[in-house]
Amino acid sequence: MSMKTKSGFLIAAMVLAIAITAAGNIGLVKKVLSGDLVQIGDTFVARLTGIKAPQRSETLGQEIYDFTKRELEGQTVKLFTWTTDNTAAGIVHDDKGYPLVQIFYGKRAAVSFNEVMLKKGYARVDLKYLPDDLKHYVDLEKEAREKGIGIWKTR
Repeated sequence: MSMKTKSGFLIAAMVLAIAITAAGNIGLVKKVLSGDLVQIGDTFVARLTGIKAPQRSETLGQEIYDFTKRELEGQTVKLFTWTTDNTAAGIVHDDKGYPLVQIFYGKRAAVSFNEVMLKKGYARVDLKYLPDDLKHYVDLEKEAREKGIGIWKTR
């Protein structure tokens, strides 16, 4: 095998490996279970990283659930998980055992749904499950609180 063929094969293998990795981060939201809990595909249930939305029985909970359902159910989304050791075995889970994900959706999956929830005042920051690189979520919550929107609305 010539050097040119070997390097072509190596490049093709790297491109294939990248494509497989990227495809693993894309999924279809099959069902919305709550404002911050979704089912991806047939079996993967995940909680939104760094945020906590009210339950349906709580104030605005049903409205927030309905919003999440309208925005995500049936949509193909991009998922990002946080790991302790860069392996699937190291994915961070909440107290109930759900893996934590950041969801991107919309055109080109460029909008962070987690951030949308905070900006609309539909969730509060969950500091227990807030990775260091998402510390800006605290500012997003503060802005919604100062605007008095969503769960921060005073009646």
